[in-house]
Amino acid sequence: MRKVRTATCACLLMAAILTCFPVSAHADAGIPMLPVRYPSLLLYLFPVVAIEAIYLCCHLKTMWRRTLIAVAGVNMVTMALGYPLTWAIYRGLDWGLSLPPYMSDIFNQIGWLPVWLYARLLPQWTSMQQAIWGILGIYVVLLGPGFLLSGVVKVWMVEGYDLLNYRGSTRARVWAANRLSNLFLAVTGCAILYMTYAHQ
Repeated sequence: MRKVRTATCACLLMAAILTCFPVSAHADAGIPMLPVRYPSLLLYLFPVVAIEAIYLCCHLKTMWRRTLIAVAGVNMVTMALGYPLTWAIYRGLDWGLSLPPYMSDIFNQIGWLPVWLYARLLPQWTSMQQAIWGILGIYVVLLGPGFLLSGVVKVWMVEGYDLLNYRGSTRARVWAANRLSNLFLAVTGCAILYMTYAHQ
C-alpha cells in the first residue's frame, strides 16, 4: 500500500514539474497567488515553504527534513494546479467583463489585473492615489480561489498519504499553515502593489 502511495505522489510531483514548463507562452501566467510573471513567482515559493514547514514542525513536532520535503512537494503540486485555475478565472472574467484577447497580456506587469478590474468596475475613478485601496481589495479577493484550492489539495495529500508520518489528524494544522503562507502572500502582494501604484 505504501508503494502505491509513493508512486502516486511521485506521479503528482512529476505532473507538477511538467506543468511548470508550459508549451504555450500564453499559459505562462503563473498562479493567482501573486500577480507576477513566472520567473519571479518561484521566489515566493521559498518563503511559503519555509513558513509552512516551520509552523508544522513546531506544532506537530515532526522531523524537519521530512516536513520540509513534504511541504515543498505539496506546494509544487498546488503551484502547478494554479495554471488551470488561473485559466478558469480568466475565462470567467472574460465572459463577464471582456478582458484583453491574450491571457499573457494581463500578467505583463505586476498588479495589472487588479488595476484593470478596478477601472472596469469603477470607471469614475480619477487618480491612482484614490484607487489604490480598491485595487488592493480586488487583489485580496483574487487570492481567494488559490487559497481554497491550495488548502484542499494540501490537506488531501498530507492526510491521505501520511506525508508527515504523524499519528493523528493534521487537517487543522495544515489549514492553519496554509492561512499563514497566504497571509504572507497577501501582505507582500499588497505592499508591492502599493509601492508600485500609490504615487502614480
